[in-house]
Amino acid sequence: MNGIELIFDFFEDHVRAAAQIQERRPLALGVLCFMLGGVSVFVAHAMTQHFAFLPFTWSALGLWIFTYVLVGFMMTAVLHILLDFAGSKGSAASLFVLLGMTSLAASLTIPLLLITRLLWSHSTWMTGTIFMAVWFLTLSLKSRSLQDTYQIGPGKAWAMLSVPYIAMVVGVIMAFFLALVGVTLELVKAFHQ
Repeated sequence: MNGIELIFDFFEDHVRAAAQIQERRPLALGVLCFMLGGVSVFVAHAMTQHFAFLPFTWSALGLWIFTYVLVGFMMTAVLHILLDFAGSKGSAASLFVLLGMTSLAASLTIPLLLITRLLWSHSTWMTGTIFMAVWFLTLSLKSRSLQDTYQIGPGKAWAMLSVPYIAMVVGVIMAFFLALVGVTLELVKAFHQ
């Protein structure tokens, strides 16, 4: 079974695809899928001009793809560690390939954005709706991948999948709070001098 058949099976017969991935562990396919998903997200954001801080250049694209693959590795590691501590056994390599394949769902964003531009002409609420819908689709595919790799139920898969996202939000809030406290302390010092 080649990589393209494996990708089609991931969307059509995910149990068979998970078994094939468990057997072969095609890590290069996982990296390629993450790269294609990263390109799709980059182009979609460039179409909507959401990356004001990141220009639409080859170097920015390369940086984005590198970051996207790195985040895929980190997400795989965190989820594997969490599930291992929870007593679920599975393969991190298989999970990485499956998570890479879930990032291919991001390629739906580009044609949906093109249709939106034709029908609603730069509607920001439709653009946001498309990004959110595709994000929820990738989350559901990630949950399914956790279930296929670690043989767990949907509730546990969603709970484990939410932990890294919640930790990231808490980390951002704490960093903002600490920065605010630091600025406040500096202002207090400046007024007391």
